[in-house]
Amino acid sequence: MTQHLCSRPVRPLAARLLLACLCAGGLTAARAGPPAAPGFRIETLAPGVHAAVRTDPPGLMVDANCLFIVNDADVVVVDAPEASAELIAALRTITDKPVSYLVNTHWHDDHVIGNAAWRAAYPGLRFIAHPSLRDYLPGTGAKNRAGMIAGAPQAAAQMQAQLDQGKNLAGEPISAEERTSYASDIALVAHYMKVVPGTPDVLPDLGAAGDLVLQRGQRRIEIRRAGRGHTESDLVVWLPQERILASGDLVVWPVPLVGGEQSHVNDWSASLDALLALNPARIVPGHGPVQQDQAYLRQLRDLFADISRQTADARRRGLDLAAARKAVNLDDWRRRFAGDSPVRNAMFRMYVVGPGVQSAWGVEGAK
Repeated sequence: MTQHLCSRPVRPLAARLLLACLCAGGLTAARAGPPAAPGFRIETLAPGVHAAVRTDPPGLMVDANCLFIVNDADVVVVDAPEASAELIAALRTITDKPVSYLVNTHWHDDHVIGNAAWRAAYPGLRFIAHPSLRDYLPGTGAKNRAGMIAGAPQAAAQMQAQLDQGKNLAGEPISAEERTSYASDIALVAHYMKVVPGTPDVLPDLGAAGDLVLQRGQRRIEIRRAGRGHTESDLVVWLPQERILASGDLVVWPVPLVGGEQSHVNDWSASLDALLALNPARIVPGHGPVQQDQAYLRQLRDLFADISRQTADARRRGLDLAAARKAVNLDDWRRRFAGDSPVRNAMFRMYVVGPGVQSAWGVEGAK
């Protein structure tokens, strides 16, 4: 579960439940890999490179994707979701090689809470993350997690009550898509409450403020700092020989996750340009199906550039933040990302419209 939108106190209503969206949609032509536990599937993207892709429907609650990079003598893993116990079991059906390194692409719970399970399974494992993660997790991260633990069950209970009444969170008749999404959110909250409370943080052994290269036999693995966007701590993992990119939450499908207080919208498009410069053939996003081309990455880049442009224009015209929120028009973008889906439209309004302008305004005002 992504905690970035849980970085604020959890207020009533599932709108504060938390996160993102993910889809099991068929955007990937990768080969199916070994069978996996319910909740994710394993896709083999290249020899030794396996993506564990979540299969939950789009919704407010998610767990993260994960990447296994099986090398000559060891394994490198990208991200440690809440379902890490199941992921470890899945990896062991692929190889008995030890995991030597695990990269946390940023500091939210659905990318780091599994560190403890991975360390227990592979005691020699070393964790790599941006240096800011060491400060965030014991401080702001711990407070945000406590708020999530306190508020998520109530939010899930409210969703269940709406399901029982046949209504959505707006009090309107619930659609089949919303019913499926709410049921998934409720199950993910239950899993979060089973896994997260009491799980200790495992902080990184190595900090990557810039680029870091792991040469594992014949395979080159590049841990890159493309720039910030989703959080201050964003890292990506790039396999140059295979042209496979694990983007963390710099790329999330089908709707990006923006935290008004934690994200950096004015930097985000440039960070995505840095990823485009790599010319990836496949992108494993933080959430969502494997992307087979760069079209969605470009769409995200252009969205964030437009939010920055419109927000800066509102500031130049002397508007305050409240007025800027009304002046910035993202309707065309909402239609491109969400179409006529009630779930995705709600997600776009929650995770892009409000927090996107807030983030762009805050960063601009700090300069």
